[in-house]
Amino acid sequence: MRVIVNGKEVHVPEGETVLAALKKAGDAVPTLCFFGHMYREASCRMCLVELRNGKLVPACAYPVSDGLEVRTDTPRVREARRTVVEFILSIHRVRCWSCPRKGGSCELLKLATAYWVEGIPVCSSCPLYGEDCLVIKGEPCLGPITIAGCGDPCPGNGSPCIGCRGPVTRRDVLEAAAQFYVSNGVGLEDVLEVASMFWEGLPSYGVLKASLGRAFKKALGGGVD
Repeated sequence: MRVIVNGKEVHVPEGETVLAALKKAGDAVPTLCFFGHMYREASCRMCLVELRNGKLVPACAYPVSDGLEVRTDTPRVREARRTVVEFILSIHRVRCWSCPRKGGSCELLKLATAYWVEGIPVCSSCPLYGEDCLVIKGEPCLGPITIAGCGDPCPGNGSPCIGCRGPVTRRDVLEAAAQFYVSNGVGLEDVLEVASMFWEGLPSYGVLKASLGRAFKKALGGGVD
């Protein structure tokens, strides 16, 4: 079967999917459903490509046909993938500090960074595990509540994250982070002391401070107002 991928002609056997044609053409697309069995049967929709007629289809499930033309990086494709990443993160249980994929293996972080979607904290790419984690050592590291994407120069050098990319504002992430801090003896005052040094000038700092306060109260068993 002759398939045109971004203007490049490749040949794949009948019965193959568009994904096989993309691989042969050397044009990679994100495929969460092929990664660690996170999703199956084209359910993640990250590998969407655009056909000549404008239809968006999942490359991993759409069969090739002779003369099929596909494009992998159009504005519609990028916007659709961004929407998919936003949806996945909206239902994803963010516990990056204890995830086995932290430190460079998080596909969701790579996709969130590629499509400019916020919501994943620095802990997702921090190289410090277990007892080496600064929060577990009792330090008020801002990694659990700072937007990822800086490359982690501070934790990588054994220093606490100072929040250079700004705070995560998702309520569920802040609540999980508060539980993590509390379970390791790190208090709200300790976290806010560091956070205020770098974020107090941000318009959102007041809201963050209040949200984090409620999260700590809930983590300590005091409920939420």
